[in-house]
Amino acid sequence: IRLSVMDRSIDGYLDNLAPNATYPDSPTTDETIMRLGLQWQPSENTSVGLRYTYAEYERIGSNSVVTTFAPTLVDANGDGVRETPFVPASNAAMYGIMGIAYPGFNASTYANRSSRDIYYDGLSLGGTEALDNGNGPERVSGTDTENQEFSLNIEHEFANGMTLTSVTGFSEYEYKDGIEADFLPVDFIGRSDDSEFEQFSQEIRLASDLDGRFSWVVGANYIDSSQDINRNVSVDGTFGQPAGTALLTGGLPTILAYSPAQLAGVAAAFGLPPQALPVGVEGLSMWSTVGRLSEWSQDTESWAVFAQGTFNITDNLSLIAGVRYTEETKEADAQTWLNSTAQGLATKTLYPEESILAGQPDIGNLLQQELQGSFFDSWAHHFIDERKTDQVIPAVTLNWNASDDHLLYASYTEGFKSGGFNAVDDQNPVINRSPFCPLQNLPGCINRTEPGPGFEYDDETAWSVELGGKHTFLDGRMRLNWAYFNSEYEDQQVSTFVGLGFVVTNAASTEISGFEVDAAFQVTEKLRLNAAIGYVDAEYGSFEGAACTALQTSDIEFLNFATGGLTPSSPNISSADGLCEQQFDAAGNRTGISQDLSGAWTGTAEYSGSLGAVYVQPLGSMVWFTEVDVNFTDDYIYTGDLDPIDFQEGLERINLRTGLRGDNWMLMLYGRNITDESIRSGGADVPLARGSHMSYYGRGEVWGIQAAWEF
Repeated sequence: IRLSVMDRSIDGYLDNLAPNATYPDSPTTDETIMRLGLQWQPSENTSVGLRYTYAEYERIGSNSVVTTFAPTLVDANGDGVRETPFVPASNAAMYGIMGIAYPGFNASTYANRSSRDIYYDGLSLGGTEALDNGNGPERVSGTDTENQEFSLNIEHEFANGMTLTSVTGFSEYEYKDGIEADFLPVDFIGRSDDSEFEQFSQEIRLASDLDGRFSWVVGANYIDSSQDINRNVSVDGTFGQPAGTALLTGGLPTILAYSPAQLAGVAAAFGLPPQALPVGVEGLSMWSTVGRLSEWSQDTESWAVFAQGTFNITDNLSLIAGVRYTEETKEADAQTWLNSTAQGLATKTLYPEESILAGQPDIGNLLQQELQGSFFDSWAHHFIDERKTDQVIPAVTLNWNASDDHLLYASYTEGFKSGGFNAVDDQNPVINRSPFCPLQNLPGCINRTEPGPGFEYDDETAWSVELGGKHTFLDGRMRLNWAYFNSEYEDQQVSTFVGLGFVVTNAASTEISGFEVDAAFQVTEKLRLNAAIGYVDAEYGSFEGAACTALQTSDIEFLNFATGGLTPSSPNISSADGLCEQQFDAAGNRTGISQDLSGAWTGTAEYSGSLGAVYVQPLGSMVWFTEVDVNFTDDYIYTGDLDPIDFQEGLERINLRTGLRGDNWMLMLYGRNITDESIRSGGADVPLARGSHMSYYGRGEVWGIQAAWEF
């Protein structure tokens, strides 16, 4: 029986400079993990192992930092100079209210601010049905996760030397998540998720005796899993500043409103007098807050059979070959409703065309959903879809033991990552954008049950060739490993932040080659040195459907604006760099925009590695030890659209450990990232503030003391 318990609390490392910030330091974390292991030997040839893990994790706040805050600029005069701000109306309102409420929050001051500073309220608007109703209190930005894992391993060795192994597993988790999705101090966009996941797995393996010239293993694997996500997205049209918003709109406390001319057009379309749709009526022509309520579920079932054999051709030469066959089925159910505070943010509203076809049109609901479509490209839908895939995955390796100290190998492997369905609620149905649909939510204008592009993504497949060696020198004091690899991916899955979440798409192909070398040298009995370096040359072979950057998007929209609007007969136009173009369907209707990254760098760092040293000095019954390691990486871009503004310069991170240890105890001082490097691991465009960017920052300099005692 073995039991271990870990409990850890970590203070936040980012300072929140927003006035009256709910949480001044972010992110703070609390984590508890318990592991229980039971081992039983019922007979000489049979062993049973049971493992159980329980974990709780709570994070309050985020490590996201707005690193750029300024609207996109376009070349309005054709002189090659970007000097004219150009963003959608909702984005312009965001910049306007920030200028009124937080005049010091601009590009110049933010560029000079420490990367350890954040500036937002840290709350997520609304909740979800599972937590409370949509008009309840704000949920804290962060995550609350609880998970459990069970595994049962039974192994039996037969008299003929064969071994039968059974591995049974079950895991589940629940999490509640809140995201302050505008990343700014205003009350604008909040997202809350409640999710549950369960998975059962069973694997059976039968292996031969390893003593013969030929050995083998065969087996089968089965996995069944399910995931459910309830999500609420709320958009506060007042920005939490109704008086300031009124200065921007000419008197209305929210940007979520229709103009008199727009309302007159709608009234005429329904045969109503103009006074039937007055300006500024909450729930009819104006909304303080609108929202999206969504439910997404996916059931996955897969099974596989596999076999691998090792043939010792000679005493020094062996061939290992294997194959795996996998079948997988995924079923997804994704439904999104659009609502408002007037209806209740937890209300599953009707589609507008349903009330129209029933002869009792709900004009307020129609206008609310039409507004969300025009402002945020959000449309209510219900998708039920299924995908099936099967793959054969071979692998072969040739090993040559040139001597006891030198091994050379060559291998060929294939692999795949299964496709699936995007879980974000920004996925849209097929929309008829013809002149016969002046409002998209009229009957016949939206196919609510047919997913538009992007809901499903395909399998990623790859093959790789590797040549390498493992060597020992100087009577075992030096070890050297090296490998060269060349890989090609087809339909590589690329994750890009779109709307309020990450969306997976497929790049047509990606080519990656490189090498890795690592070495360790025991210089003396007291000093050991180690080093590792890797070089990667990665580029897209073909990727014509990549997401456009914010700047490219504004270029396209400005050209449409300057020419009086897009029509099906419009000639195709592109961004200033020529990479981003509009896409049209067979009928000439625009389906979106995308850039062509074929032949482009994938954004992966070209080289990375580490250097380290370990020194030990006996002190009587104790040992003093000191370890230093330096990890380094080249430049990289951390967003899928390869926006050059989302760029991390090459850096080095230094870690230090020094202390004393005895037979059953240890006392150590440690430092991580002791030069306090600012490291960005990811990022995205700030939603509804086109031109602004946020990045996820790692922890800076950390010092601590660790003690251990074995008993």
